[in-house]
Amino acid sequence: MFRAIPLLFMSANMAYAETPTVVSSAGDRYSISENENGGILTSLYPKSRFVEAGANSYVVDGLDVIYFGKDCDAFHKVFGKGTFGWANGGFLATFESGAEIGFPRQDLPWEHLTKCRL
Repeated sequence: MFRAIPLLFMSANMAYAETPTVVSSAGDRYSISENENGGILTSLYPKSRFVEAGANSYVVDGLDVIYFGKDCDAFHKVFGKGTFGWANGGFLATFESGAEIGFPRQDLPWEHLTKCRL
């Protein structure tokens, strides 16, 4: 009986450690993945984004997904096209809409995208 407790504790910690994440400057946690085009960050929890359009303003709900391309390009379904880069202080996506999503004091999670410097 006493041997089962440490094994259960160990397997719970291992499951958590298998999911790499980063945290944005707004406090949102994102899971890390990649595809043939670059890297992808997906929020662990749904977000609401307000899109200002005067009388036609609206809210977009759902998981937040940020795409990081091999050519230092970025894309977000609400903020549109942009660029990204990293430096010793973290990494940052800046969009043509003026929005920015930063990840301070964290390394860029994709080794093959480190050519994209701020």
